[in-house]
Amino acid sequence: MYQTTIGLEIHFESKTKSKMFCSCLNNPDEKTANKNVCPICMGHPGTLPVINESAIDNIILTGLALHCEIQTHSKFDRKSYFYPDLPKGYQISQYDMPLCKNGYLDIHLDNGDIKRIRINRIHMEEDTGRLLHSSEGSSLVDFNRAGVPLMELVTEPDINSSEEAKKFAQELQMILRYIDVSDADMEKGQMRCEVNISLSKTDELGTKVEIKNLNSFRVVEKSIEFEIKRQAELLDSGKKVIQETRGWHDTKQITMEQRSKEDAFEYRYFPEPDLPPLNISSDKINKIMTKLPELPEEKRSRFKEEYCLDPKSIEFYVQNMEIANYFEKVVSELKSWQEDKGAKTSCSNATKICSNYISTDLQALLKEEKETVDLEKKITPENFAELICLVSEGEISSNIAKIVLSEMFKTQKDPSDIISEKGLAQITDSSEIEGIIKEVLVKNPKAVEDFKAGKENSFAFLIGQTMAASKGKANPQMIAELLKKAL
Repeated sequence: MYQTTIGLEIHFESKTKSKMFCSCLNNPDEKTANKNVCPICMGHPGTLPVINESAIDNIILTGLALHCEIQTHSKFDRKSYFYPDLPKGYQISQYDMPLCKNGYLDIHLDNGDIKRIRINRIHMEEDTGRLLHSSEGSSLVDFNRAGVPLMELVTEPDINSSEEAKKFAQELQMILRYIDVSDADMEKGQMRCEVNISLSKTDELGTKVEIKNLNSFRVVEKSIEFEIKRQAELLDSGKKVIQETRGWHDTKQITMEQRSKEDAFEYRYFPEPDLPPLNISSDKINKIMTKLPELPEEKRSRFKEEYCLDPKSIEFYVQNMEIANYFEKVVSELKSWQEDKGAKTSCSNATKICSNYISTDLQALLKEEKETVDLEKKITPENFAELICLVSEGEISSNIAKIVLSEMFKTQKDPSDIISEKGLAQITDSSEIEGIIKEVLVKNPKAVEDFKAGKENSFAFLIGQTMAASKGKANPQMIAELLKKAL
C-alpha cells in the first residue's frame, strides 16, 4: 500500500483597484484585449515599478487570517524565465524572504474529523498575461492580466488524499471571500491550483510530480485520483516515476506530460534592484489585524452555540455569507415575539423553522431568478419574521406558508395582506372541519375499514385527504383530534 503525499501551491489574484507595480486598472472583467496596459507592466526599458500598498495590506490580512507569522522585513526578487505571456522576460516575485510564513488551516473532512494543514509561506508577486489559442494553431497574447497583484500560498506536504486537497482549496476560497481580498473565482482564473504529489511505501518521499493550472475543485480532486493510480501502476511494474510537470486533459480525464520540472536555481533568483526592501511596522500589522472579520470557523462555532442548528444547516450559512446575514436579521426580528412567549431567543423552535424555510423554500425561489436579486428588497426581514410567527403559532399550515412565501417574493407584500387577499386563513372552526372529515370518510370507506382493522398508515392517509379537501387551510392538530373522534 502506497502512502500518498501532497503539497499544494495556490495562486489567487488580489482585489485591488490597480496593478501591482503600476496604475493600470486591475479589472478581471475587461473584455477588450490589451486595454489595461502601460510601459511599466509591459516591461519597457527605462520604466520603474512602484509597490502597490493595498496589495501588501491584502497579503498581510490573508496571512493573519491563516495564522501566519508576518515578516517585518521582506523583499522582492527577480524570477527569470521566458514565456510568451511574460513581457519582461522575468517575474517580480519573492524567494527567500516571503511576507507570510508558518501558518495553518484546519479543514473538516466528510467523516467528521478535523485535520490541520500547515502553510509554509504566502508570498507576493505579479501575474502573467494570458495566451489565447486558436483552432488554426496560432496563439494571441492578452496582457490585461500581466502585472496584476498575485498571492501564492504554499502548503507543507501534509495532505494525503484528493478529499483533503479539495477541502483545503474550498476553505481557503471561502476565507479569501470573507476577508474580501480576492473574489477567487476559478472560472475567471482568479484562483489557480497546482498539485505536487508523490507515492512511497516508506517514510522517505517518492519522486514529486507537479500538476499545473487546475481551475476547479472537481479537477483538483480528479487529477489527484488519476495521478495516484498512474504512479502506483508505474511503481508496481518496476518503473520509475519521472519528476515532471503535467497538465490535466479534461476531455480524456487524464494528466498529460508538459515538461521536465525546473529546480529553483534554474530561475536565477536575485534581489529586485528597482524596488526597496519592505519594512513592515508592528503598528501597521496591528492596524490591519483590526480589519479581520468573523471567519468561517468562528461562524461555525457561533451558529452552533447561538442557534443550535444542525451541522448541515450551519455549513449552508457558512458558505453563503449574505444568506447568513439575512437569517440573523430575521432572528433578530423574531426576538421580541419569542421573549413574549417565554422562549429562548435563539435556540427556539421558531428559529429552527426560520432556518428551514430560508435554506430550502427561499433558496429555491432565489435559484429560479435569472439575475442576482437584493433579498431584503424582495422580502424584508420583518415580513419574513412575521411569516415564521404565523407558522409557529399554528395560524397557517406549512403548505399555506409555502404559497404565501412565493407571493411575498413576487409582490413584496406583507404575509398578512396576502393571506387576507387570497383567503388563505386557517380554518379553525370545528364544525367546518367536521363537515370536511365527514365527506372524506364517505369517499374513502376502504381506508376507514383498514384503520378499524389496526392499520395505522390509513390514519395518516385520511389526514392527508382532509388537508387536501380543505386546500391546506384546516388546522392539522384539529384534524387529527376530530378525525379520531369521527372514526
